[in-house]
Amino acid sequence: MRTAIVLPVVAAVLVTPTEAWAYVDPGTGSYLFQLAAAGALAGLYTLRMYWQSVKSIVRRLLKRRNADGSVRTQR
Repeated sequence: MRTAIVLPVVAAVLVTPTEAWAYVDPGTGSYLFQLAAAGALAGLYTLRMYWQSVKSIVRRLLKRRNADGSVRTQR
């Protein structure tokens, strides 16, 4: 079992070059920034939607009826 894990890792280390003669072009940085910004905004939007869902559930649970039948919400 260990050999099945260790052997591919050792092979990958031996085959991987030690130096890479490459560069990151300027468009890559702005693209990565766009990805990070979009991910953060999507996460915030998702949290907002879940928070609104939780708030509506809590509001429904806290609704009480007055003696005359009108609905009153507690805050």
